[in-house]
Amino acid sequence: MISLKDVTKIFPNGVRALNKVNLDIKAGDFVFLVGPSGAGKSTFLRMLFRDDIPTEGTIYIDGKDITSMPASRIPYLRRNLGIVLQDFQLLKTRTVAENVAFGLRVIGAPNSAINDRVQEALEQVGLSHKRRMYPTELSGGEQQRVCIARAIVNNPLILITDEPTGNLDPMISNEIMNLFLEINKRGTTVIIATHNHNLVNKLRKRVVALVDGKIIKDEEAGTYAYE
Repeated sequence: MISLKDVTKIFPNGVRALNKVNLDIKAGDFVFLVGPSGAGKSTFLRMLFRDDIPTEGTIYIDGKDITSMPASRIPYLRRNLGIVLQDFQLLKTRTVAENVAFGLRVIGAPNSAINDRVQEALEQVGLSHKRRMYPTELSGGEQQRVCIARAIVNNPLILITDEPTGNLDPMISNEIMNLFLEINKRGTTVIIATHNHNLVNKLRKRVVALVDGKIIKDEEAGTYAYE
């Protein structure tokens, strides 16, 4: 599903965020991406949804070379991706349902399909009863659930998340992680960048560790440790 071949990223200031990264992720994998701050995790994720491109190397998603993909094709790539970032980026003047539906409306999906998909996504995250509320009326955990619903409403092949539990208490973090597990069981490939030692060690999924832009560990049923 995802393949990185000798991917290097050097920023204009000379910082080498990624250094000759090679990695294959199969369809249906559940992968934790760990490592210290500045290790290259966020850069790695941005490469996957073409928010940035490598200085060297090639990235394939579902067999397509996305590094040489023309800009006009990037929106089509992202239709197959669900993205959950640290900043919730919810539209405060729109209801929960309208936030979840936003991406579908942008691509011109018919209203009947939008309504069905939004309802299904909200049911998956346990928020169908709050569809008419606004983000400011929700707790932090509920806002994160809205972000997840928005990310999965189009049944993506891949779900990419950056510190999805970073601002949440342990109980809510566990609930959010259980959601990701359920989404993964439906066949979606899940990639989670996180500093949450406890969740990584508890779930014992595949762990890829980045340090100084290099993969130093790739372990099935792994733990958080990367030293």
